[in-house]
Amino acid sequence: MKFNGTRSKFAAIFAAALLLLCGQFARAAENNSTVEGVVQDASGKPVAGAFVKLRNGERHLEFMVISQAQGHYTVGNLPAGKYMVQGVGGGYQSNVSAPVNVAEGKTAKLDLSLTAKQGPMLPRAWPMKTPEALMVTVSKELPEGDGKKLIAARCTTCHDTERFIGFHMPREDWAFTIRRMRARIRIAKIRDLTEDEAKLAIDYLSANFAPTRTVDLNDRLPRTLLEGKALHYRAVQYDIVDTSVGAEPHDVAVDPHGNGWVSNRSGKLGKLDPKTLEYTEVSLPEGPALADGQLLGNLQIDAKGHLWVPDGSNFRWLDYDINTGKFASYDWPKDQRTEAGGNSMLIHPNGTIWETSGNQVRMLNTATKEFKFFDTPSYLATQKPNGAYGITVAGDGSVWWAEDMADRMSRIDPATGKVEEFKIPFDGLAYPRRMSHDARGDIWVGLWNAGLLMKLDYETKQMEFFAPPTETSGTYSVSVDRKNNLVWVSEQQADKIARFNPKTGEWVEFPLPDSESDPRRIEVDPNNPNRVWWSGNLSGRMGFVEVLAGN
Repeated sequence: MKFNGTRSKFAAIFAAALLLLCGQFARAAENNSTVEGVVQDASGKPVAGAFVKLRNGERHLEFMVISQAQGHYTVGNLPAGKYMVQGVGGGYQSNVSAPVNVAEGKTAKLDLSLTAKQGPMLPRAWPMKTPEALMVTVSKELPEGDGKKLIAARCTTCHDTERFIGFHMPREDWAFTIRRMRARIRIAKIRDLTEDEAKLAIDYLSANFAPTRTVDLNDRLPRTLLEGKALHYRAVQYDIVDTSVGAEPHDVAVDPHGNGWVSNRSGKLGKLDPKTLEYTEVSLPEGPALADGQLLGNLQIDAKGHLWVPDGSNFRWLDYDINTGKFASYDWPKDQRTEAGGNSMLIHPNGTIWETSGNQVRMLNTATKEFKFFDTPSYLATQKPNGAYGITVAGDGSVWWAEDMADRMSRIDPATGKVEEFKIPFDGLAYPRRMSHDARGDIWVGLWNAGLLMKLDYETKQMEFFAPPTETSGTYSVSVDRKNNLVWVSEQQADKIARFNPKTGEWVEFPLPDSESDPRRIEVDPNNPNRVWWSGNLSGRMGFVEVLAGN
């Protein structure tokens, strides 16, 4: 009887697991619809190398492929539903189609005619901001008006006016910015704004720094038709909807199953399954700051499915096991001058967790739950902010990070705690951002202001620069496909993701569907190196670029 009972329990558990698994397969099997057709110019001539965009508003999904020989395009693996379709290429675009009803497992046919002139190219810039090259012409003086004194007194406590004066945003975005800044103020234990002060700040900013132009989603797509290897890819994008405080997906990481995860500034972890195209969210354990302005930092996921993320608002680091759904929390030392939240996180091969913030690097020993903090020699000598941004591990196990405000690279030996600094040999402001390492262990860094990709030999400390085809592209973050020795770079100001082959020197750029997507963070899927995930902080989007056969 005992054996039978155990077997019955096992059978019930197995049946439940099988039902769940079948449900997942059924959901994935639903994504078997197709839209195909031909892209033509105004004279009826087929156009190869044009962009074809499909948007499913109900599912918050957008797809993009490139038309092939004789203008043919095919968009497969679609969930059934209604799609708005548009073609763009060669400086022309089609009208957005009426909703095309695509039935499950069926193929809908739609030809596109590029008859309308594409609008002017949107200058490369940070979303909703004046291009960096033109910032020298922008007055740094605050305009007169109610609220000027408040902004001058409170908003310059942590940064100068240049940090925000070039932005031109609608009122709702300024309101979101003020909410987020108030959260940071509370974390720093500075006196918060009153509700009346917050309203005055929003009124002033929205009146003096309102949008100066209307942005079209096609504004950054190239005016030339794509050729060669750039023809063979698809882009999949998901719009994260959070009307309360704004999703603001700060970072993206990939789990062992190939799912893309984002750390949302709304205080949630988001997951997009590339097979089912379903987006789900995980709420964090309760904490004093969950009600407003949760400022999650960079997340990282190890090979066993442990997701690490700093929760600065609640003075802790979190370890989320995606297999069990359980959180482990590591409380921040109360005597530290810096906050728990940071910019970039690293899971070291030895199991320790590292993070950059506050002009330093910090390390957590998960076995002892002990935090250690390491300042750079230049900061200790001058107390002058030098920044601490991207971080990675080199071939010898040393940890490297970027001093973004000082154009330096820092190195620490985990065994000794010794920190060294190395100046980036660039004439001008390079502004190093995110980084990664290749199979040998050399470091690859995005130099955002310089618009360059940098390689740092971890043994010789020599640095070498590589320029992508698009100038002033805003090379932000780097992720390396170590199986094929290919370096991927996000071109944040150009709304592109680029691939660089160090062996041949070949660049291939893959434009994203929409302008101002803000693709800051990227990560190569270790299970499928032809798929590169990205997240758009200000756009509230996430998605992936997938290289197809023939590339």
